[in-house]
Amino acid sequence: MTKIKYELVPSEEQEPNEMKKPLNCIVKILFVVLALFTLVIYTLSGANNSLKSNADPFSPWKSMRLPLGWTNNPGDLSSPLDAKHTTRSLSTVKQTESTEATYSKVTDTESTTEDQTEITTIAHTDEVVESSTSLPASGAPKTETLYALEENGKKYFVNSPQCQMSHPNPFASNIQHIYKKHSYIVCDKSRDMITVNYNVTDSTYRLHKNENSSCCFKQILRAGTSANADHKYKLGPCVKFQQDFLVPTEVSAMITYCRRPPFDKVSQKDAFSFVHPRKDQIKNPTTLHRRRPSVLLWGIDSISRMNLELTMPRMFEYLNNQHWFELQGYNKMGDNTFPNLMAVLTGFNKTYANARCHPEKVRGLDACPFIWKDFKDKGYTTAFAEDWSKFSTFDYSSRGFFNPPTDVYGRPLVLAVEKELTTFQRGQMPYCLGRKPASEYIYDMGVQFTMVNRNSTFFGMFWTNTFSHNDFSMPSAMDERMVKYMRTLDKNGIMDNTIIIFFSDHGTRFGPLRNLDSGFVEERLPFIYIRVPRWIREKYPKLLRNLQMNKNRLTSPYDIHATLRHILELDTPKDKLPRPDGCSSCHSVFEEVDWSRNCSQAGIEEHWCACNSFSDVPTADPTARSMSTQRGEAIMGYVASKKGTERCSRLKLNGICSFQRRGSSNRYLIQLKAQPGDALFQAPLHWDANAQRIPAQMPSIVRLDTYTADARCSSVKETKKYCIC
Repeated sequence: MTKIKYELVPSEEQEPNEMKKPLNCIVKILFVVLALFTLVIYTLSGANNSLKSNADPFSPWKSMRLPLGWTNNPGDLSSPLDAKHTTRSLSTVKQTESTEATYSKVTDTESTTEDQTEITTIAHTDEVVESSTSLPASGAPKTETLYALEENGKKYFVNSPQCQMSHPNPFASNIQHIYKKHSYIVCDKSRDMITVNYNVTDSTYRLHKNENSSCCFKQILRAGTSANADHKYKLGPCVKFQQDFLVPTEVSAMITYCRRPPFDKVSQKDAFSFVHPRKDQIKNPTTLHRRRPSVLLWGIDSISRMNLELTMPRMFEYLNNQHWFELQGYNKMGDNTFPNLMAVLTGFNKTYANARCHPEKVRGLDACPFIWKDFKDKGYTTAFAEDWSKFSTFDYSSRGFFNPPTDVYGRPLVLAVEKELTTFQRGQMPYCLGRKPASEYIYDMGVQFTMVNRNSTFFGMFWTNTFSHNDFSMPSAMDERMVKYMRTLDKNGIMDNTIIIFFSDHGTRFGPLRNLDSGFVEERLPFIYIRVPRWIREKYPKLLRNLQMNKNRLTSPYDIHATLRHILELDTPKDKLPRPDGCSSCHSVFEEVDWSRNCSQAGIEEHWCACNSFSDVPTADPTARSMSTQRGEAIMGYVASKKGTERCSRLKLNGICSFQRRGSSNRYLIQLKAQPGDALFQAPLHWDANAQRIPAQMPSIVRLDTYTADARCSSVKETKKYCIC
């Protein structure tokens, strides 16, 4: 562990008293007078130096060594680092108010001259922030290690009587064997023909042409009706514009078309989003007793805590060196994205979410009580954006939203760029859309949204799938990029008043990583980090101590929903705070989580619980064979009973891949292979030894290999993972 040496000098209050005493005895001998005079000069010099010093006097008159992440005062949740952040952020804002700031995508050095200037600024920010990490981040968890608990040579994320959540090594040899580090790809190295300039003073955008060209833009609009309201877009006519064209406030997204001389063909197409201030926007009070924090949810699909450490080491280091609180015991509560994000955004479990919100019906999701509606009612400006329209959370096999769910909504832009711009596939995902990665349309919109609304309160959620969903190695391509986005938010002063939750919905659900022995835990433990502004740490120190305490305790998406509600009512006593509908025993992570909590108390079904490990049982065991036969019959019967699955093949079991038992209980985990297609399934089983049977109802069965292509003939969402056309 890095240790920093602090050379401390006496402060003004620590001056020796002798320097203030008058000379009362004029009969002292000359050498005593000279000695006192020398002492006065020496002491004044030392005091003056202490006033000029920036050292923080943790302990007087001595040097001390503190490991990174510790402070002398356990109750102190402030840090000298915050002062540097605040000063720099205010300075940045002050500077941009007098000049026109350039808003552009965060790009690598291969891009244009203007982009290189932006990168230079970000690189300078990196240097400032990284040098400041020599100071103890008192908001960080006070532990000697950034990693898991350890006992008897085994590592755990949570180690309590009710939950022993193992910590697999993300750098194990079998993982390294299948991991492939990816580099960031610049989608288009040509010079930007259009730059968007954002004026901080009047919140306006201008289109600046960087060369002699003829350009026009087509406005992107929502165009769907009824069942297709969230699935259609339209383009307006191509409107020609001149140099430094002022973007109308009614234009939230556009595609530009530019032609170079002789102007006979389109030389460059590009797409831009524009977040405009709300006309009724309320400025956030600056007085501490009335001040409210903004909230930013910044998410990546399908990344576990272990995989974040493996594939995004720079981001992992950044999070653990800055003011971010980690919840290592964060356990998913459902299979895929929809139930886990619904638990965060509504507090509902999957069954109640489907019954209450009816995602399959037109206007069903519009009536759903999403948390952003509560923030909207409190005067917050709201935003939601997600890439990859085909597989987005609320539109995959669903109707989506009839009306835009938030003030700023990114889906029309995504639909348009996917259709109108060139797509470059990477890892079977639409990595590039036109001139930049698909994910950057979302994150750029997030940066823009926070910048425009930085002086008021906002709630924004920005979610990406296109560099993580299908390939567990692919996030490595966005590692440095993600750090730059976070540093940009910091540089813009956003972190001074925003609670940021950086998180995922689950780990890798299929593919080679999931098929390893560690795959069971890998799938169930998404990463989550929370950053809280300094003023909240100072005003509510107990809440932050609780958050620190919860680092190695079992938590779930329901707790995050309760936390979002808590943010709206920070001064409300905990017994008065609302609890999630899907888990009445769940609560805000600003409250201390019970050390002995179990999965049931966290609203996590047994199958998704990562507490307590399984041990191998020989696959030739008669019990294993009986269970596999019964489970195979149940799967086939389930598929056959559903309408819309008539074209699905009848599955035939082709062997037991693995068979495991949880301790000495009657709980088992079985992995099966089926034909056609060598489909891999994993299912939890409860064995009734007396009846020699498993329960008739279908448990939460997991498909371990990708099934998108296999299930195209099925229109039933619930049976797609069992269907092979």
